[in-house]
Amino acid sequence: MKLIEFIALDAILVDVDVDSKKNLFKLVSNFFAKNDFEESSKIIEKLNERERLGSTGVGNGIAIPHSKISLINKTKVLFLKLKSAVDFSAPDKKDVDLVFVILAPNNCQSEHLLVLSSISSFVKNKDFVEKLRKLKNSKEIYKFFGKPNED
Repeated sequence: MKLIEFIALDAILVDVDVDSKKNLFKLVSNFFAKNDFEESSKIIEKLNERERLGSTGVGNGIAIPHSKISLINKTKVLFLKLKSAVDFSAPDKKDVDLVFVILAPNNCQSEHLLVLSSISSFVKNKDFVEKLRKLKNSKEIYKFFGKPNED
């Protein structure tokens, strides 16, 4: 599955300037909630709840925060390339500069897992991750996400 099947061009943010996981989650919630304070708060709460179960930092400077939330009816994915890496308590102790956020409806099991699996496969390929870090803008990244995951 190609990443552009679930990541839209306008859901790729580059040079994101945040100084902590807390501020990253605020930015993410504002992106998804579009100025709805109640929805934004719920997204932050759900992402933090998931982090308390264990870090979504997967190593090599990558995190995949994900949660189910009752306020949405379709799985949404956001990719952020951070200006400066932030601490995510990742198992390899590396700070995170590449973030894939997945929000799925409560009643959606298989799609959420399929998206998570596709992203996980992508980020396991060190060559893909290295290329991704070199790309400078959202259009380049979107085009790269459209390539098959078998290099």
